[in-house]
Amino acid sequence: MQIFVIADHSTCLAFSLGGITTRTVKGREEALAALEFAIDKQKIGLVLITEKIAALVRSEMDTIIYTMHRPLVVEIPDTSGSLPDRPSAGELMISLMRQ
Repeated sequence: MQIFVIADHSTCLAFSLGGITTRTVKGREEALAALEFAIDKQKIGLVLITEKIAALVRSEMDTIIYTMHRPLVVEIPDTSGSLPDRPSAGELMISLMRQ
């Protein structure tokens, strides 16, 4: 299983230093193309996407998360930190366990 990161330049640079495959995106169309690439590659099992980029493709993200079994898509903060209106990872886990 491979990890694939969809993010801004700085975040991609940080992950690529660890040997993880990344795709730098700047807008909605590039983000959609990166998501399609990740879905088409059978070896990619985990996609990390920054919260800001995920917000650009929210409806497509929800479709992937709720209807597809692969890849697992996880939103992460970028190098500037979490968005102020986003729940923490712990809050998300608790809400999932309550369902």
